[in-house]
Amino acid sequence: MKLLLDTQSWLWWFAQPERLSEEAITNIADETNELWFSVASVWEIGIKVAIGKLPLPEPPGRYISSRMGQLGVRSLEITATHALQAAALPLHHRDPFDRMLIAQAQIEGMTLVSADSMFSHYEVSILWTASI
Repeated sequence: MKLLLDTQSWLWWFAQPERLSEEAITNIADETNELWFSVASVWEIGIKVAIGKLPLPEPPGRYISSRMGQLGVRSLEITATHALQAAALPLHHRDPFDRMLIAQAQIEGMTLVSADSMFSHYEVSILWTASI
């Protein structure tokens, strides 16, 4: 299975794994699954760090690249096709980063790993991560 981790799920894996469901932990740890992390999430993390909303123990570039390597996550670039799909989505969810993840998961045939209930308004495969 091709799993696209959303920003929150990816951060939880490293900082608060107890917030993840058993199903999410099992699937993320399953080496037969392909793990992907979008450049949109990298951008989102960079912005949140810059405006003081996300403290990290080291600079974002180092933090992200070292943890992507630890987890064996592949980087998913943003293409024009992804951008056009994100723009065409219904406006149930207004967060541009999340809209991009939805579009990427749809186009690339990936399962989106997330705890964001807004994603249920879209035609996308979702693996729910919230343990609560």
